[in-house]
Amino acid sequence: MRLLTRVLAFVAVLIVGLVGIGFLLSEEVHVERQAAIDAPPAVVFAILNNFKDFDQWSPWADRDPAMKVERSGPESGVGAKYVWSGNREVGSGSQEITASTPDSEIRIKLIFGDWDTPSEAVYRIAPDGSGSVVTWALDSHLGSNPVNRYFGLFMDKQVGPDYVLGLSRLKTLAEAKAKEVPPSPAESAPAEVSPVAEPAPAADGTASATPAS
Repeated sequence: MRLLTRVLAFVAVLIVGLVGIGFLLSEEVHVERQAAIDAPPAVVFAILNNFKDFDQWSPWADRDPAMKVERSGPESGVGAKYVWSGNREVGSGSQEITASTPDSEIRIKLIFGDWDTPSEAVYRIAPDGSGSVVTWALDSHLGSNPVNRYFGLFMDKQVGPDYVLGLSRLKTLAEAKAKEVPPSPAESAPAEVSPVAEPAPAADGTASATPAS
C-alpha cells in the first residue's frame, strides 16, 4: 500500500512539474527554409500568388489523393482562399492570402482544424542574379496551453522537411515555367540592317557601276 502511495505521489509530482515547465516554454514558434531557384522573381511570384498552382508543388497534396479542396475569392492576390479536408496525415484547414507585394512577398493566414489560433505563412522572394532566392516561413502562436507549447519544440523537425520538399517542387515548377516565358521585345527584335547605298549617277545620266575586284 505504501509503495502504491509513493508511486502515485511521484506521478503527481511529475505531472505538476511537466505542466509547470510547459508554462515556461515559448508561446511562439518559427520555422523557416530557403531555396535558390533559377527563375526570375516575377515567375516565382506568379506561382505563389494564387492557389490554382498550389497542388502542383505542395508537399502534402499527394499524401491524400482523395483530399477535398475548395478555392474561393479572386484567382490571385489578397482574398484568394484555399480550404482543404483530408485524411489524418493532411488534416483540415484553410489558407488565405492577406498581403501581396509584387515579386517580393506574400503573407498567408493559416487556420488548422485542430488549432486554436491562426498561424501565418510568409513567402519572401529576393532576386539573385538571373534567378531568385525564396524563403518559406511559418509563425505560430501556441497560446497558454502547455501541451501546445511542448508540441512547438518539435514543430521545426516536423514541418521543416515538408518545407524543403515543397521548395524543391516549387523550384522544378518555376524553372519549367521560366523556360516557357517568351523573350522580351528587345531580345526578339531582328538586328538592324544598314541600307545599301544607291549608286551615284554618271555624268551622262546613267548609273555608274563599280567594277568587281
